[in-house]
Amino acid sequence: MSGEFRIFAERGLVYLNFSQDTRIAQCLETLGKLAADPNWSADYGLLVDNSRLTSYDGDFSELQHLSGQLEETAAFTCRTIRVAYYAPSDLGFGVARMAQQVLSARLPLDIKVFRDEAQALAALGQKETRLSDLFAVTA
Repeated sequence: MSGEFRIFAERGLVYLNFSQDTRIAQCLETLGKLAADPNWSADYGLLVDNSRLTSYDGDFSELQHLSGQLEETAAFTCRTIRVAYYAPSDLGFGVARMAQQVLSARLPLDIKVFRDEAQALAALGQKETRLSDLFAVTA
């Protein structure tokens, strides 16, 4: 499954979901679609949900290549963007930590990684403690 996103403009938040078998090319495709979306703003915080990730096909060098491609778009380089990963599993947490190391070294991203969804939401100024509550309020 490729990644998907949902923009909550009224909250200054973007929800990104990468689930099941995710490949680095899918991540780039999803982020490219986000950058091209007219509702995207670099002022928004990014909540990346890795909770349903079952496998990840990418390594450190591919992630470095991805960061270079993101740098070229300029959509993620204009100001520091707050990013919170929700990654309860060891796989999701490991992928998020690798992304944190590689992406924040090259792009102006303030990346934090959490195993707890309430902490991830709070890091981006959201009052809800569960993703399902966020979706219910903004439906």
